[in-house]
Amino acid sequence: MAFCSKCGAQVQDGAGFCPACGQAMAAAPPQQPQQPYQEPQQQYQQPQQQYQQPQQQYQQPQQQYQQPQQQYQPQYQQPYDDVQNNKVMAILSYFGILFLIPLATGAHKTSPFVKFHLNQGIVLAIVMVGWGVVYGVLTGIVTAIFFASIYAGAIGSIIIGILGLAWFFPAVLCILGIVNAATGKMKQLPLIGKFTIIK
Repeated sequence: MAFCSKCGAQVQDGAGFCPACGQAMAAAPPQQPQQPYQEPQQQYQQPQQQYQQPQQQYQQPQQQYQQPQQQYQPQYQQPYDDVQNNKVMAILSYFGILFLIPLATGAHKTSPFVKFHLNQGIVLAIVMVGWGVVYGVLTGIVTAIFFASIYAGAIGSIIIGILGLAWFFPAVLCILGIVNAATGKMKQLPLIGKFTIIK
């Protein structure tokens, strides 16, 4: 219900004039339509968690490679001075009859280096003398058998030539012995090196 602003009488809703005093009634303000209640939208923001993977610095264990120290062992066990001071006497031991020089001077008594090579030289000299005797006997036999005939002389020459090739073996042993003595090595010669004359 509305009331007249002039006389205060009740006026029905929607009436344009007051029935008591005829005062024009003011138009009622339009009612705004009721809007349904809307719950405020809350924008859900998921907290951004920046995942940081722990940085593990991989350190490979540094293994310092150490090459095993190999102690150098020379082929001869004599002191350096003994080898250097007696090389000449050791070399002379391989020159046939010249082995008598280190033997006569007695160098083999004070120097193991000279003693070793003097033994090698003496054995080699004995082998060469022995082979010389055998070679001479065989040559004489071949000459007596084959050279009695003119046609068999060629065969005898071939046999003597083959026997002469055997001289290369003691010659090679002599060279090996000289090289070993010159380089300061106490290395046995093939086949004959195991024999010992001077003890």
